Amino acid sequence: MVSRQGQGYTLAVANPKGGVGKTTTTINLGAALAEKGRKVLLVDFDPQGHLTAGCGLKTFYTRSDFPLADLILKGAVEQIKGLIILVENFWIMPAHVSLIRLEDELVVQRAGESRLKKVLEAFGTDFEFCLIDSPPAVNILADSVLLAARRVLVPVQAEDTSIRGIEALEAEMRELKDILDADIEVVATVPNMVTSNSVSERVLAELREKRLASEAWRNAMAEVQIRKRVDLAKAWREGKSIFSYNPRCDVIESYRKLADFVCQVSS
Repeated sequence: MVSRQGQGYTLAVANPKGGVGKTTTTINLGAALAEKGRKVLLVDFDPQGHLTAGCGLKTFYTRSDFPLADLILKGAVEQIKGLIILVENFWIMPAHVSLIRLEDELVVQRAGESRLKKVLEAFGTDFEFCLIDSPPAVNILADSVLLAARRVLVPVQAEDTSIRGIEALEAEMRELKDILDADIEVVATVPNMVTSNSVSERVLAELREKRLASEAWRNAMAEVQIRKRVDLAKAWREGKSIFSYNPRCDVIESYRKLADFVCQVSS
């Protein structure tokens, strides 16, 4: 699928609260889309580089010949494209430690928020899907990702603090709307690391109520739940998707369903 404008479908995977499975969701949704024959790029714009490590590219994070932040600020799109790497059956734009200082640079640069947009628009001509692992924070770098993608998928852990994470993201989206007149579409909220206990069930019920009560989130609860599985953490440590690490893991079917959902909303 390519949009009418000749651009692929760009989707930020974001939640200001860390530890909700954001990176795992990005990697395995990307692997599921690639399994369907889609050309997929995963972009690691989290300065911590967890997606980069989870795809077996940890050494890129500290390479001296990988000045990613400088290339973004210069708008050196072709040089950045040269850094994209094929992993399994999808492509990765690795993170670099220089992203840690990129936030400060974006603050002082003219039109700082537009720098990522220029890079991602260039990626969109080469890939059908571009999934961005966003910083787990509320800052100018996270805002830049949202403004560039204009679509967000929100992984939420089935625990009490998840509601606060969604509220923080909602507040940031309202501010971007008020200040920059930027409409950010919530494509889906995806319950992640779900277990069979009363806390998970109660939190999921609250999330469903929130979907019904809030206009922005009304239709954004994907009917997919990602169960908590030890193999997901093991796959990340091995630098692999769950599809590669353990093709028999039952959680794979959930990622396939999520990929079906994303394909449907992108068409």
